[in-house]
Parts: sequence; structure tokens; C-alpha cells
Amino acid sequence: MATITKRKNKYLARVRSKGVERSKTFRTITEARAWAAQLEVDIANKRLGIAPKHLTVSDIVIRYQKEVTPLKRGHRSEHLRLSRLLRHELCNVLLTDVAPEHIADWRDDRLKQVQPPSVARELSTLSSVFNHAMREWRLINDNPCRKISRPKDNPERTRRPSDDEIRRLCAYFEFDDDVKPVMIKQRVMLAFLLAIETAMRAGEICNIKWGDVDFGRRVVHLPMTKNGHSRDVPLSRRAIELLKMLEPLKLDFALGLSPEPLSTLFRRGVRYCEIDDLHFHDSRREALTRLSKKVDVMDLAKISGHRDIKILLNTYYAPDIANLADLLD
Repeated sequence: MATITKRKNKYLARVRSKGVERSKTFRTITEARAWAAQLEVDIANKRLGIAPKHLTVSDIVIRYQKEVTPLKRGHRSEHLRLSRLLRHELCNVLLTDVAPEHIADWRDDRLKQVQPPSVARELSTLSSVFNHAMREWRLINDNPCRKISRPKDNPERTRRPSDDEIRRLCAYFEFDDDVKPVMIKQRVMLAFLLAIETAMRAGEICNIKWGDVDFGRRVVHLPMTKNGHSRDVPLSRRAIELLKMLEPLKLDFALGLSPEPLSTLFRRGVRYCEIDDLHFHDSRREALTRLSKKVDVMDLAKISGHRDIKILLNTYYAPDIANLADLLD
């Protein structure tokens, strides 16, 4: 219910409706009445999940980017995805008009520019925006992203680094077991070798602090991982040797390098060595394939941090079937 009260030369409009109370002062009674009437409509629409007519997709994307994205561990990547989305004409569509066809058109446009897995990640982010607008802000009553088909994934990667490729990369990064890794490029290679020994992700290696390393128990503790859980990773003798090479540097973080420059420098080294289609993350597949010869799948999942065994088996475990045949005799 709206009430208008005159105070000296101004008018105070007050609206109380369905648990919401707002007030504002205006110069004329006409402005006060118009504001109160519109606010009552907006309150009613919000309870019904009907967006105010002036809101566009860009409005909820920008609000989500400011209020929700900064609270996430992967905020930098999500911020970039949302900024890219804001440049698309989809964001000019009114929330009251947005339909699955608009999302499908955006999806098809993106598929002409980037690979399906990238579009799938962007679609998941956009779906999260609509979900938040629906459940938390009560601006819409449906999520159009749920009504279109997701891009088909590329075949799972089976790439593993060969011994020759590792030797060439060591030469490029000037890494040698007998040389203290004072240069950043040397620590990039050390990180790759450590990943092959432990199956740790690049970000996990970069975040290792010396307080997380227990050489006596041969374990490194990861307080926070990609799936939001902590885990302990056992260290092979080779992994301990690599970590001990970093000790004399006395850096706050063992590696002294963040994930972004690590990834950039590794890609640069791969290109220089003319190695085809090798990613830093391929070290994880190599590590798990090697470890699978020593531990069973349940222990392997504990080491890798996989909570879904199917992902571990279908994505990362890539044994040579010919080697398995030898185990049958």
C-alpha cells in the first residue's frame, strides 16, 4: 500500500507491500505517485518471477559479475567469460522476452569461433546467471539455458608426453638436477616434472607452502583443490628430490610462481621445441597412468582427488593395452 505525505515543499512517498518497505522524497506529488505505483508493480512482478520491463540480459550479467563472481575461487576466468558475453547481442534482449532461441543463436555463434568445450563452459556460466536471477533475485521464473542442447564434447584427450619430449623441454628450460632452479624458466620445468610424479594440477603446485610439506611422512597437504575439498598427496622419492631443490630459495610459496605465467611459459617452451599439442595438464594423465601400475583405482582416486571414479577412468587413465596383456599371463 502506498501513502503520500507532504513535508514542507516536498512529498514523501512510502510503499509497504508483501513485506517490502521503501520510501523516497519527490518535488511534486505527481512524481511521488508515479514512483509509488511503479514500485508496487515491480514488487508484485518480483514475487511472480516477472522481470521489470526495462531489464535486459546484460543487467543480470553485470549484477552477477559484481555480486557473485568475486566470491568464487575461479573468479578471474568467470569474469573474463562474462565480459566476453556482454559484447554479444544476446545481452540486449529484454529479460521478459529472452527465450531458448536467443540462447541457441548465441551458442551457434560461439561455436563458429571456439571449440565446443569452451562453449559448454560459457553456457554453464550463463546458466548460473539465470539460475541466480531466478532463485535469489526472483526476476524470472525459468532458465532458458536448460531448454537447449549443450555442445558435443570433443573426444577425450589421450595425449601423454614422451621421454624425448621431456628431455627437449628440460633442455629449453635449462633444467638440470645438479643446478639450483633460481630462474623462473627452470621452475616451470620442475613444476611439470613434479606434476608427472604427483598428478597435482598446476594451480595446486603453485599454491604449495612449506608448511604444507611433510618430508617425514612424505606427504604434501593441499588445503583447497579444484573440487573444493582438501587432500593429501603422497610423494615419491623423485617428488621429494624436486621439492628439496626449491628449499634453498626460501620462497613463501615453494614454487614462487603463479598459475598464469606458469601456463604461458610452458606453452612458449612447447612451441619453441616444436612439440605438437602438448598441454601442461597432460602431465596429470601421465602421472595417473604411471601410478595405476602401482596402486588400485580407489587409491588412485584418493591421490588424484577424483570423487567420481568414472571421470578418472574415462578421462585420465590411459594405459597401453598391450602392456595390460602382459599382466594376463
